[in-house]
Amino acid sequence: MSTPTATFTRDQIEQAVTDGFQMAADEASVSVNNSDFRRTRVLFRSILDQVDAASGPTTPGEPTYTREQIQEALNTATDAGARCADNIDNFAVNAALTLLDNPDAAFGDVAEECYGEDADEVAGWLADAR
Repeated sequence: MSTPTATFTRDQIEQAVTDGFQMAADEASVSVNNSDFRRTRVLFRSILDQVDAASGPTTPGEPTYTREQIQEALNTATDAGARCADNIDNFAVNAALTLLDNPDAAFGDVAEECYGEDADEVAGWLADAR
């Protein structure tokens, strides 16, 4: 018997993205309102809206999204910028995805889970990307 695929509401996604981008900004000492982050978040929301439209009529209630849909939308939004995504952008995406699965995850948890490195190493990458 297979286990059902986890799905997430827009509120859960917004919270994870907000917290993930804030975590990246805090560790990199950049503004969470920088133009890259703002553009990525606006485009990400637009992509989710396109997913909704492509799905056609849905059952009553709030639409939900799989982790794979969220990951694809975040990566597409991040890669759509005028310049190449850097370590800060990529960490923000990884943090948001990690926080979907574990809302209590800390910076060190993301560093270990997504990069297999300790928090100091990943913090150095983020500082270098400023």
